[in-house]
Amino acid sequence: MNIEDLLRPMITQIVNMMNKRVLLFISGGAVNLKDIFESLSSMKMLQYDIVMTESSRKIIPQDYIDNLNFRLIDSKSELTKAIREDDLILVPVMTRNTLSKCAAGIQDNLVATGIAEAIMMNKEVIIVKDSFDPQNSVNIALGFSKNAAYNKFILYYEDKLISFGVKFINSTDIKRTINARLSIMSNAAEDLYHENAIKNTVINKEEACNIKRLSGILTIEDIILATNDSKEIWVKEGSLLTPLAKDYIYNNEINVNYC
Repeated sequence: MNIEDLLRPMITQIVNMMNKRVLLFISGGAVNLKDIFESLSSMKMLQYDIVMTESSRKIIPQDYIDNLNFRLIDSKSELTKAIREDDLILVPVMTRNTLSKCAAGIQDNLVATGIAEAIMMNKEVIIVKDSFDPQNSVNIALGFSKNAAYNKFILYYEDKLISFGVKFINSTDIKRTINARLSIMSNAAEDLYHENAIKNTVINKEEACNIKRLSGILTIEDIILATNDSKEIWVKEGSLLTPLAKDYIYNNEINVNYC
């Protein structure tokens, strides 16, 4: 394999990330802010549309926002347009107040209104749970998780939003989640996806190696598509795995067969 073949998947992935827009809804939480905004700012090619509550403007350091490639949204018309058109909707900071409002359908500010509209449009909404989570180590250390009944109350609201289709992650998963949602599949993975869609037969390992073998620089998207709910993939000797792909394989206990 020549250098062009090795670089092609990487270049394709980079080009795909350019001009992607992520809509951020930010409320005034304070847990793990530095880590959260460092993760967001490290993804230099992304463009962010940002909607903020009044409390978040007072609590979150302005330089955290300024480090992003962003546009601030402060009108309803711009908000609805961004919900319809942006590539990903993420809530990197959510307070218990905003959580309860969204679960109860209250729309008394632009953030709560936008999250409600996104849910009603059946858009995928991903929320970082650190600030409201009673099981977060920071909240525990601050003494905000001592009342078991209140913790149950907060987790009920989380479950309610999950029932609406909302997905919750920890701040440590921000980059991995964005990459998984926005990076395009390589040609090899795309071929494999269509192949698996029409195949319902069980094949042995030798046949799998010939038919389903992945090659080149493999991203997390390649692995997700290749596993297709299984725990085994076949990879050509000499292929390279990106760090995110390795993390996904390790965390999901996927067996890699090199052939």
